[in-house]
Amino acid sequence: MSRYQDDNSRFKKIEELINDPLLTQIPSDPQPSEIAEILAKNPAVIGWIGNILVDLESQISNKKLLISKKNRELAIKKSEIRLGTINAYRKKLEEALTNEVEEMKKLMETGYTRVEAKEIVRLRRPEKPREADLSDKAEFVTREFVTTQIEPLEEEILVLQKEYDDWKVKYKLFENNFKASQSIKGLIQNDRDRY
Repeated sequence: MSRYQDDNSRFKKIEELINDPLLTQIPSDPQPSEIAEILAKNPAVIGWIGNILVDLESQISNKKLLISKKNRELAIKKSEIRLGTINAYRKKLEEALTNEVEEMKKLMETGYTRVEAKEIVRLRRPEKPREADLSDKAEFVTREFVTTQIEPLEEEILVLQKEYDDWKVKYKLFENNFKASQSIKGLIQNDRDRY
């Protein structure tokens, strides 16, 4: 028998134990043989479910780390977009300022006063982008990154968290059942010792 088949048969045995009504719910008037069976089989189920919980915790933790990495990448992309927009504004402003004197002369030659020409040239300067505009542009450009890279990971975490919670409930059920069986075993032994 190969190792895979052995693991597969072990999995089937554990699955049978998980579905065994005796292990999930102690009878109201348990027999010593039933308590012995619960005490013999429950630790294997508890250990198996515990391993699943550890594995799920690890997967959730890895996904959260990956999300934080993607969020850092996103912050860098947004910063680069903001910086690019500001640099483009500075370049346009520099070009406008270098040509300002010539434009004023041309306007004054066409009949504008110095004050009017200065005001017209000032109005032609590029508008400085506001912080909100920079943030909006960065959000708009990086939206695809968020929807393709981060949101699927968040959905996977929700699925894993639900699975983890389901297994945690089963773990607590079997653990409490095991503890109750130990207590009942103690009561049965005390009764036997008295008689």
